[in-house]
Amino acid sequence: MSKIYRKGILALAIGSAFTLSSLAHADIVIGVAGPFTGASAAYGEQFWKGASQAAEDINAAGGINGEKIKLVQGDDACEPKQAVAVANRLVDSEKVKAVIGHFCSSNTMPASEIYDEAGIISITPASTN
Repeated sequence: MSKIYRKGILALAIGSAFTLSSLAHADIVIGVAGPFTGASAAYGEQFWKGASQAAEDINAAGGINGEKIKLVQGDDACEPKQAVAVANRLVDSEKVKAVIGHFCSSNTMPASEIYDEAGIISITPASTN
């Protein structure tokens, strides 16, 4: 699949998620998944600070279609089994519309399968694999 085609699908999916969320008149819940404990916790904290600032700025400007962004955190501690549990919780319990994370490629790969099956958009600012 070409990069342009993938980007187009991603843009369409994000737009659809935000459009559907505006019909529900509820907060747009976005998961932030990463290592908030363990040896790589500093990176998880960076994820959280960046996402929090972006959500704060967007919400201060009126949100997305009038809806506020609400962030929920998922600590995977850079452990693949924990990442799967986090992904399942974000999808099933938190009902996220999108996920920012994971940090470790070994976590991103199995978690991305769960997000894909649920039709959840995920983007990782760090994984390289």
